[in-house]
Parts: sequence; C-alpha cells; structure tokens
Amino acid sequence: MRRFAVLTIFLAFVTISVVAQTGDWRRYRHELVFGAGTAAFMGDLGGGKGVGSHFVKDFDIQANRWAFMAGYGYKLSDRFALRTGIYYGRVYGSDEFTPEYARNGRNLSFRSPIIELSEVVEFSILRERLGHRYNIKRARGKRAMPNLYIFAGVGGFYFNPRAQYLPKDASGNPDESDPNYGKWYSLQPLGTEGQGYVPTRQKYSRIQMSIPFGVGMNCMITKSWGIGFDFGFRYTLTDYIDDVSSTYVDPDIFEDPIARYFSNPDSKYRVGAGEQRGDSKFNDAYMFLTIKATYKLFSVRRGRSKF
Repeated sequence: MRRFAVLTIFLAFVTISVVAQTGDWRRYRHELVFGAGTAAFMGDLGGGKGVGSHFVKDFDIQANRWAFMAGYGYKLSDRFALRTGIYYGRVYGSDEFTPEYARNGRNLSFRSPIIELSEVVEFSILRERLGHRYNIKRARGKRAMPNLYIFAGVGGFYFNPRAQYLPKDASGNPDESDPNYGKWYSLQPLGTEGQGYVPTRQKYSRIQMSIPFGVGMNCMITKSWGIGFDFGFRYTLTDYIDDVSSTYVDPDIFEDPIARYFSNPDSKYRVGAGEQRGDSKFNDAYMFLTIKATYKLFSVRRGRSKF
C-alpha cells in the first residue's frame, strides 16, 4: 500500500510537471516576425546546362534578388500555429545566364516585383522551449530549445514582368540612336505571345494564387526575442511570371514596334510562328529564403516564476 501511494504521488508529480511545461506556450502564443533575405525564380528563362526543367538542377543562383517579410503568428497548440505573412521581393531571369544554346539564343530576360500575402499552418517537429525566466545562480531548470517546423498554406501575389528595350541596328550593334533605347517596359500590356491579338490567347492577370510550403527554425534568445530562418517554395497557378509560356506568333500581328521587338528579340537565329518559346506544361515558381527576428508580444497568464 505504501509503495502504491508513493507511485501515485510520483505519477501525479510527473503529470503536473508535463502539463505545466506543455502549457507554457499559452503565455507566449502571439508573436511578430520580421525578416530579410533573397528571392529566387524558377520558370522558362535562364537556367543551367541542357534542356530546361523545373527542378533544382535548373536553379539560377546568380539570378537571386533581395526580399523582405513581416508577419504575425498565433499558436493554436504547442505544435501547431497559424502565420499571416506579407512578402515583398524581386525575381529575375535571363537567357544570358544559361550555356544551353537554344535558350541562350532566345535572348529573353525579365524582372518583376513579387508582393505576396499568405496564410500558412506551421507544425513544430521540435517544440519551442523558452527556458529560464530569470538568470539566477545555481537555478537548475529548462534550457531554451529551438523550434524546428514545417509549413504549408495558400497565398495570393501580384507580379509585373518588365524587360529592357535594347534594339540592334543592321550590323548587330546596339542601336542607341533609337529614342526608346534602354527603357524598361511592362510586358503584360504588350501581349508578347499574341494575348489580345490571337482569339485563343487572352491576357493573363497579374494577380495570381500561390501554394507556399517549406521549413524553418526559430531559437529564442530571451523571453521576448528570437532569431531563425525561413525557407519557402511557392508553386503558382500561372506560367507568366516571366511573360513566357508557349509559342512564338507572327510578328506582323503587332502594330507597335516595341511589342514586336519583345515578342522575339533573339540575336543568334530567327524563329517562325508556332515554334517553341516557352514550356506551358509547367507553371512558374519562386522561393523566399529569409533570416528572421521574432518578438513575443505578451503573456496572457500571470503567476509565480517558473524555472
């Protein structure tokens, strides 16, 4: 009977300790997140050696550009959290970067802003632990543990592909006598693949949906501040972030010489209507890699200090 009583008291003590530790997340369930890093693009322009693909081997690290983010997180439990984030970055792609002859000779390039609003669910593989509240000598308690998580969700984003007008003269040299030489133009209004000219090709919207998913880590330095990283891949529902998707059209359909130029600015070989310009079998994608700072807003529970 005495052994049973001791075992009962021990199990009760363990249960209370576990509940107290797992309930600690409720005290810090609101947080703000700020980050900065890089944005990368995977689409029809640029890429590695060989025929283009939509996989890691076709990733163009030299085309990376900067990105910023801010977000608000809310813990649903000690493992699940919701995060609303807004991202602003730049993506870029150029056939100049690829050694593959056909794509390099196509001579297409673009840059575009990406403004994204997303909502994701985070699942903690390693649960966050904040550690001691106060730094007191000889106080033995929990050490801070990083939060390693995966996430997935849904987002909406705005993009606007632009390219620089760099015509050449009959000798193949830059035609700087053209008054528009060097100017940047938004490509969507020009309909470079016949959108708005060919009945079967409608102009695409510059507001689209994305499916973000990825991995991240956060480590609390104090009870309020933490640092970490966040890597997210975005699969999108459009193939026109770079304004390239399907085939060339007859340049004679364009009355605007600017639109005619951007439909086929190649400098190595000529192509005809109906020949491949992009790959419409795969949609475009982009990525954000950010170093972030996390700030815990407040505690909803007050009481005795825990160590």
